[in-house]
Amino acid sequence: GCARDGQRLDVVAAELPGLIAVQCDLRESADRAALVRAAIDRFGQVDVLVHNAGLGFVGAVADMSAEDVERIIDTNVTAFIDLARLVLPGMQRRGDGDVLVVSSVAAWVQLPPLTAYAASKRAVDGFVEGLRREVSHEIRVHSVNPGFVSTEFHARALGMQPREDDPGVRRLPGVRADAVSDRVLRELRRGRGRTVAVPRVVGLARLVGLPGFSHALDLVVRSVPAARLGRAFAERRAPGACHDDGDSAASTGFTGGGAA
Repeated sequence: GCARDGQRLDVVAAELPGLIAVQCDLRESADRAALVRAAIDRFGQVDVLVHNAGLGFVGAVADMSAEDVERIIDTNVTAFIDLARLVLPGMQRRGDGDVLVVSSVAAWVQLPPLTAYAASKRAVDGFVEGLRREVSHEIRVHSVNPGFVSTEFHARALGMQPREDDPGVRRLPGVRADAVSDRVLRELRRGRGRTVAVPRVVGLARLVGLPGFSHALDLVVRSVPAARLGRAFAERRAPGACHDDGDSAASTGFTGGGAA
């Protein structure tokens, strides 16, 4: 397991006996390569890659810096594609393996104040579909697309660095994080690559891509300052969290041999 936030990673490692914790920044190509090498050195091979690294920005695109854009794309898209590239040769030699990404319902519904984040998740889903067609005869490629999850996503997307159970942050309303991890395990055990929503009902969001629904959503969004209201909502839920030194969010990813 890996994360940029070493202190939070230590908390997780203490709760999961057998987890080998590696602090790294998945936005750095050298860190990604070192992570995969560490897994292979320890286990001999990588059977399963689960990419859970995700970073967001809450607000209007015009308010983003170039660094904000790079952080989102490097974490959500580039890191996943490169990690897949690094583990695929070994899987292909064995003729077996699983590559899974935790994507988002935002891939199907692009709305402010998460426009850039949604675009990155749409790119992730596009890569999953293409890779699945490329290697489906030997490797299973999955994506798990949650709706709102009860985490500190909004606080980190505002540039904050909350502590574990930070009293200054009210988690987002939504499904529990363990509901997502349970779905990840079920999909890996099912033994066939596919894209699923968590909870399943949010899979209906794919209908928004149909012309009639998409046009109706356009009309609704034009009538409200969605980006400004969305940022104000996030700020109200995280008024007292600790600010990070310029980083928008912590990245968490997992890679290793055996069952994820």
